[in-house]
Amino acid sequence: MKLTKARALILIAFSVPIAIELRTVAGFFNVELPLIAVAVIEFLFLALLFVLYGLYGEGSESAA
Repeated sequence: MKLTKARALILIAFSVPIAIELRTVAGFFNVELPLIAVAVIEFLFLALLFVLYGLYGEGSESAA
């Protein structure tokens, strides 16, 4: 499955609200999750997404 620009944009758009709601879900289990922790998790996810896009994106020469 190729990671196109559109798929990458959709993943980014869905990941931001999910990351914010992660803090709410953690609150249900009495886990204090600071906003900076959520920001770091989101940053790491987006960094992974950009690496994957670089490896398997539209312009890559990988087989599949």
